[in-house]
Amino acid sequence: MNSEQLDRFYPNITSDPLRFAFSGRTPLMPRQEKQFVTNEDKQSIWHRLEQSESHANKRVVYVNIPFCVNHCLYCGFFRNRYTPDKASAYVDLLIQELEREAELPHVGQRPIHALYLGGGTPTALSAADLMRLVKSLRKNLPLAPDCEITLEGRVLHFDEEKVDGCFDAGVNRISIGIQSFDTKVRQRQGRKVDGNTAADFIARLIKRERGAIILDLMYGLPWQTTEVWLNDLRTCIELGPDGIDVYALKRIPGTPLDKAISKNKMPATSDLGEQALMYRQASEMLTQAGWRQISNSHWARTTRERNLYNLLIKSGAECLAFGSGAGGSIEPYSYSITPVLEDYTEQITKGQKPIGHLMVSDSLQPLRDLIMGSIEVGRLDLDEFYSKLPANLSHHPLIERLIERWCQAQLAERRGEVIYLLTPGRFWAPNLISGLQGVCANLIEKTENTSATKEACQ
Repeated sequence: MNSEQLDRFYPNITSDPLRFAFSGRTPLMPRQEKQFVTNEDKQSIWHRLEQSESHANKRVVYVNIPFCVNHCLYCGFFRNRYTPDKASAYVDLLIQELEREAELPHVGQRPIHALYLGGGTPTALSAADLMRLVKSLRKNLPLAPDCEITLEGRVLHFDEEKVDGCFDAGVNRISIGIQSFDTKVRQRQGRKVDGNTAADFIARLIKRERGAIILDLMYGLPWQTTEVWLNDLRTCIELGPDGIDVYALKRIPGTPLDKAISKNKMPATSDLGEQALMYRQASEMLTQAGWRQISNSHWARTTRERNLYNLLIKSGAECLAFGSGAGGSIEPYSYSITPVLEDYTEQITKGQKPIGHLMVSDSLQPLRDLIMGSIEVGRLDLDEFYSKLPANLSHHPLIERLIERWCQAQLAERRGEVIYLLTPGRFWAPNLISGLQGVCANLIEKTENTSATKEACQ
């Protein structure tokens, strides 16, 4: 790769880097560089993984609840509409899955540091189902004494009995997808509870003082003007939860929101420049209010909030997955459980793990994990980074030139051998991650090809 080929990874030098450093944001997911294992090899490899003891330093668990009461317009994860009978039967299956794997070597005795119940809408479950599921997780998994146990939910149908039942069962962190407190914005996206009722619920939840309370806000929604967004931020700050996540709306093809906008039944979402300004407003308001930024999209008000699951996942921690549609990883493999509820039911009933896809990562995965985990918290230690590269690539001119360009574009600043992201850099973090990963992968491939050529000539 020469300097001209590197141009696609370079940010623009502009007086307004927050809005114009790049022409678009790079979609990025953990472990996106991997190869699918064939169906013929899938079961034999998975059986071997189940029987192998874990040696990971940090481990997390993800449990998927694939039910929602209704389909929010922007969501691309809707799978099954909630009914009490189907949901209760599903919890029976989940507990069977947990009990079957509890004694397997890959679960073992090494501690689990964070457990996340997501979906879907976990709080759509009844109080009794939530309590028995959480109790089963605590019984069957080797949770660390300070394990972060997160329940993801929404205001609708999350009544007092469920809240107290979850805390009683052992949940110590609740993340509520508020998205916006503006009633019009909420209801036009399929959120049935009005803004004032949602705020009252959150206030009561926080007042309990029984665990960390996290609010998820989304910016860039239709009808979400700057005034609405600032009011959303003020409401969150005034309520005083332990943490706040702020996410840019992504218009996902095929969602009800995408279809409504395409048919002119709804105004367009905010463009990238408007989203960038909303991100800066969130950063400034939360910082002025005394909150600390612990990742690119997350701020904490109290020391009780650690955001541990999300930070560990993005830095490559091993993840055990349970439930239809869940995803996990056991080095060097990552896997998904079938999202088709009927297939999940059939295989669990037979005593089998319902593996949907099994994928294997290459030898660069530890480097990718370091880059992603570091950029996520806004700090890249170059000594640690270069230690993951072949010795001949340490401080390579193309890598150094890319990092220098970040600084010239006012996305980051370098202090010795540590790179710190500035607010524009945090907004454009996916582009910085993909750029650095891309340059490193190309240089390593070139080095390996050169070595192979030399060996062939000998």
